[in-house]
Amino acid sequence: MESILQSLWQTTGFANLGIGELFMMAVGGGLLYLAIAKRFEPLLLVPIGFGAILSNIPVAGMAGPEGLLGYI
Repeated sequence: MESILQSLWQTTGFANLGIGELFMMAVGGGLLYLAIAKRFEPLLLVPIGFGAILSNIPVAGMAGPEGLLGYI
């Protein structure tokens, strides 16, 4: 059972999650909270919040030179 959990931990992105990515995901979650719950500029903050969360997914490579944001 321990080897299964260790294998699961190593193959998911949580093993590569850094403090910077975790902080930016929290910022994105905060922006989504402000947009949805508090209705503070939702048309602006919802896309920014989703972008902050999606671009900081560990090992996704979105923000790298060959990722989605590298082409822009």
